[in-house]
Amino acid sequence: MDETTPAAETEPATPSTPPSAVKNRIRQLTTPWWRLLWLIGGVVWAVALNVIYVTTGATQEWLGIASVIPIAALLVDLLRVERLERAAEQKRKAKLKL
Repeated sequence: MDETTPAAETEPATPSTPPSAVKNRIRQLTTPWWRLLWLIGGVVWAVALNVIYVTTGATQEWLGIASVIPIAALLVDLLRVERLERAAEQKRKAKLKL
């Protein structure tokens, strides 16, 4: 084909956009309801313990560690869920290849 020949018209492809990573993470943090409650409670817990730590003259170092325990537990749960979802996706892909 030379440069004067028009290109073949094709239908515009509709891109299937994967879900946003941010939207996926927000969904994981807020569903089911107890996970959202755990997140809110963990943040309140961390703020409260940090306020106590600062107002007592920063003498009780264990408050800093105790303030992150609920959020750390939530993150461990999120990693567990993500690992299970990834394994299920790999199984689906393997099944489609067969």
